[in-house]
Amino acid sequence: MGFLFVLAFSLLPPTASRAQEDAGQEQTVEQQIDALVQQIETRDAELEEMSGKLKTLDESAAAILETELSERRARHRRDLSKLVDLLLSAEDAGAGVAQARATAVEIVRKDAESMEQRMLDLSAANLARVELIEKGSAEEANKARTELNESLAVSNRLISYMDANLDQREKLGVDVEKDTEAFKKRLEIRAAMISGLLQNAKTKIDEINALPGSGDDAEAQKTLAALKKSRDIFAETQRLHVTLMDEYGLETAQLKQGIISATGKLSQDVLNKDVASGLIGDWFEDAGEWLRTNGASLLFQALMFLLILFAFWILARISRSAVRRGLERSKLQMSSLARDFFVKTTGRVILLLGLIIAVAQLGVEVGPVLAGLGIAGFVIGFALQDTLSNFASGLMILVYRPFDVGDAVEAGGVLGKVDQMNLVSTMILTFDNQLLIVPNKQIWGGVIRNITHQTTRRVDLTFGIGYSDDIPKAEKVLTEIVMSHEKVLKDPEPVIKLHELGESSVNFVVRPWSKTEDYWDVYWDITREVKRRFDEEGISIPFPQRDVHIYNEAGGEEA
Repeated sequence: MGFLFVLAFSLLPPTASRAQEDAGQEQTVEQQIDALVQQIETRDAELEEMSGKLKTLDESAAAILETELSERRARHRRDLSKLVDLLLSAEDAGAGVAQARATAVEIVRKDAESMEQRMLDLSAANLARVELIEKGSAEEANKARTELNESLAVSNRLISYMDANLDQREKLGVDVEKDTEAFKKRLEIRAAMISGLLQNAKTKIDEINALPGSGDDAEAQKTLAALKKSRDIFAETQRLHVTLMDEYGLETAQLKQGIISATGKLSQDVLNKDVASGLIGDWFEDAGEWLRTNGASLLFQALMFLLILFAFWILARISRSAVRRGLERSKLQMSSLARDFFVKTTGRVILLLGLIIAVAQLGVEVGPVLAGLGIAGFVIGFALQDTLSNFASGLMILVYRPFDVGDAVEAGGVLGKVDQMNLVSTMILTFDNQLLIVPNKQIWGGVIRNITHQTTRRVDLTFGIGYSDDIPKAEKVLTEIVMSHEKVLKDPEPVIKLHELGESSVNFVVRPWSKTEDYWDVYWDITREVKRRFDEEGISIPFPQRDVHIYNEAGGEEA
C-alpha cells in the first residue's frame, strides 16, 4: 500500500496545467497573482499531506517519496519567489494586491516555520549519526557516515532556501531582524560543527595513511575512501557556510583556513591576508609542535645518519688504498683502467652500503626504495642507451686490455698517445699536443692499432740507386751504416736486400730492428747517414726521368 501511495503521488500532474500557464500570459497581473496564490496553497496542502504520510512508510517507499517531496518543494519555493516578485512589481505599478500580499506573507512565514522544523529534525539526526560514527562498530560507522553525507546535502539546500526566505519576507515588509540574527547564529553553530567534522576526517585520513602496510589493506582502503568522500562533502558544506556568512558580514577567515588545511587544495581565499597569515601561523605552530615532540628523536637519527656516512666514508678510503696497494704488488697484468675500476668500485660499493644503512636509521623502508631505484635504473637505461653502450665497450677494453695509458695507438680514427681512460671514453693526446676525447664504443667497434705495445719494432726503409751504379758496393755501404748504428739490435738480424727494379731506380729494402722507444732515432739517423755515404761513394740516388721523342711529318725523328 505504501508503494502504491507513493506511485500515485508521483503520477500527480503539477498543480498548474500547461493550459493555465499559457492562459496566464493573457491574464492581468492581479489574476496571475491570484492564480499563483491558489496554486501555491494547493501544493502546500499536498506537501503537508505527503509529509504526514512519510512517517508511516517503510524505508524503501519513504526514500522514493522523499525524492518526490524534494522536487515538489523546490517547485513550491520557485513559485514563492515568483509570487513575491510579481507582488512587488504589481505594487510598483499601483495595482491593488493587498489581500494577495497578506496571503503571500502568511505562506512565506509558514514555509519558514516548516523549514525551521525540518532543520531541527535533521540536526538532531545528524548529531546522533556523528556519535555513532565515533562510538559505533565499523559497519555502523560506515552506514552512519553515508547517511550523514546524504543528510548534509539535504540540509545544505534547506539552509539556502532559508536564506532566500528571509530575503522574501524582508521584501514583503516583514520585520525579520530577530530571525536574521537567529539565522546568523545557526550559521555560526553549523560552521563550528562542520569545522570539527572536517578536522576529524583529516586526522583520521592522516592516521590511516601513516599505518604501515595500509596501502595493501582492503578494509583500510575502503575506510579511507569513505573518509575522503565525507571530507569533500564537509568542505563543500563549509564553503556554503562561508558564502552565506560573508553575505551577512560574519568572520570567515578561520573557516577558509580550515578548508584549505583539511583538503590541501589552495583557493582564491589564500590571497586574503587574514587567511594567509592564519595558514602560515598554523604551519609554524604544527612544525613547532612536531619539533617539540620529535625533535630529540630526529636529532639523534640525523646524528646517527651523519656518523654512519662518515664511518663508511673513512672505510671506503681505507679500502681504496688497500685495493690499490694490493693491485700494485700483485703479479697480475692489469691495465690502469682495470686498476682504477676496481679501486673506485670498491669505494663506491662501500659508500652505497653505508648510505642504505644510514637511510634505514631514519625510519625509511629500504626495500621499496631499492625497488624504486631498480625501476628508475631500467628507465634511465633506455634513455641513456649510447652511454651504456660506451660503458659496455669500456668493460671490454678493461677485460681484453688492447692498450694502456702511455701507449701510442691508432683507434677510432685517431692517432696519438693514450693520456687517460675511463669506462665511458678514452682521452688521446695527439703528437701535436691536442687532447681528443673518443667514446669507447667508437674505439671498440673499429680496428685498434697499438704502436707501442711490443718492446721492439722493425724500421722499414727503402733506398734506390741508379741502374748504372755498383750494386755490391751499395749493399756493402748500407750494411756498414746499419750495423754501425748503436741502437740497431743484433737480434733479430737486420735485413738488407735488393728488392725491386723500379722505373728509374734499383731499390733496396733496409729493415733493422730497434727498441720501440728508439724507432724514430734509428729511422732518422740511418736515412741521413745513407745520403751522406752515397754522396761520398759516388752512388747516385736517382729521381724519376722521362725521355721525350719528337717526330716530324716527313717521317724523320728529331731528338
